[in-house]
Amino acid sequence: MQYVTTTSSEHVLYITLSNAKKRNALGLEMFDALDLALLEITEDTQCVLLLGEGAAFCSGFDMKACAENLSILETYILRLSALIRSLRRLPVPVVAGAHGAAIAGGCALLTGCDFVVGETDGKYGYPVHLIGISPAVTIPTLFQKLGKGASRSLVMSGELLSGSKAHSAGLLSHLVTDAAEVRSAATALAHTLASKPPRAIQATKLWLNELDGSDNDALFDAPAVQSASSISEETIERLRKIWNKNDG
Repeated sequence: MQYVTTTSSEHVLYITLSNAKKRNALGLEMFDALDLALLEITEDTQCVLLLGEGAAFCSGFDMKACAENLSILETYILRLSALIRSLRRLPVPVVAGAHGAAIAGGCALLTGCDFVVGETDGKYGYPVHLIGISPAVTIPTLFQKLGKGASRSLVMSGELLSGSKAHSAGLLSHLVTDAAEVRSAATALAHTLASKPPRAIQATKLWLNELDGSDNDALFDAPAVQSASSISEETIERLRKIWNKNDG
């Protein structure tokens, strides 16, 4: 099973989540594949383009894998925090083309990117309170995109935003009318960025990261640990109810 595919073209590294059958859910194999894909950045890479195959960009964590061992969920949260940091700290700009839906962990991935292209009728947000999980792991980079007030409302309410609302809030940097346009618009943006003088772009990102705290692990560690430690008996019971319902 190939979870992520990569290719390079005109200084752009394409990284595509390729587990469409599971709506590109983030499991251990997907995390491993994404980590390896980011290692393919070379001196020739001037932009990274993150895409998803199938009906949705990313549906969040692969919860079925937690059925036998809930401790995997803690691992997911810590791996997600590390991946968000990696995306934010890449020396080149990162563009995400988020069609369909980017939910929970999938939405958190978007906050680690510099530009996000989404669609008007897409769905974006963190409805994880329903299963007893805190979305705090996403807060550091979500604050940077939405500001504290809007971030507080989004993560505490668990509301799913349409693409139009997500764009107005600042989660999406670019908005197109439908899923078919997301890939083409994100690709065009990535190649436009890659055509600019690379040192100027890289220096700009470096200073932005220093000023907003993206290079400070302490900023990320505490909310990641808090999210992982919030898993409780309530979480287990809620997940069991969902699994029993689906198996019935």
